[in-house]
Amino acid sequence: MKKLLTIAALMGVASLSYGQGTVNFSAGASASTRIGTNNAPGGAQTGQISGAGSYYFALFVAPSTSGTNYSLSASLDPSLNGFTFFGAYGTNTAAVGRFTGNPTTDDVAVPGFGGGTSANFVVVGWSANIGTSWGAFQSWWNNGSPTDTSRGPVGWAGHSFVAEGVQLGGGLIPPGTIFGAGTGQVPGFMLGAINVPEPSTIALAGLGAAALVIFRRRKV
Repeated sequence: MKKLLTIAALMGVASLSYGQGTVNFSAGASASTRIGTNNAPGGAQTGQISGAGSYYFALFVAPSTSGTNYSLSASLDPSLNGFTFFGAYGTNTAAVGRFTGNPTTDDVAVPGFGGGTSANFVVVGWSANIGTSWGAFQSWWNNGSPTDTSRGPVGWAGHSFVAEGVQLGGGLIPPGTIFGAGTGQVPGFMLGAINVPEPSTIALAGLGAAALVIFRRRKV
């Protein structure tokens, strides 16, 4: 009997180790974890996101031993700082300031990380006019120089702090939670307005740069 119990316990540990861990991909349960916006580039927060489906959120993961060097001054692409995007998307709900990553449970599986292990997470959000996928956002963001005026002259985007050492769920362990006031958890964040230069502005900037090069060459 004892041998059977030991084998069962070992099998349980093995399944927990090899099964995909889960994390709660949602925000807004409390006022401190809701997502805000502003109405002018560089301006202060003026409200919270609203209108179901008006914003999208992508989830990135990194081992808990790395990926903490992603600050608010970093690029909006966490993959440049040790994080991996793994296909988890969220959208805002009808409730102001909130988003959910899964319409049914809010829990998502994290590939490569077993239940009971820990990981670091970053969430990136953007307005729906930019696109509905991470690829569309990357194309629009253009390494910090958005130029796609077909999606509107203004977009809203931003990212969270790093949620560090979040324990993933699995078996009897409940899903880890990214947003909150606990150790390693993060508060809500703001999606800031970002202007996209008009084509004429881009052309003028190009002419100005060309003129500067010519002037320097003549001076030399």
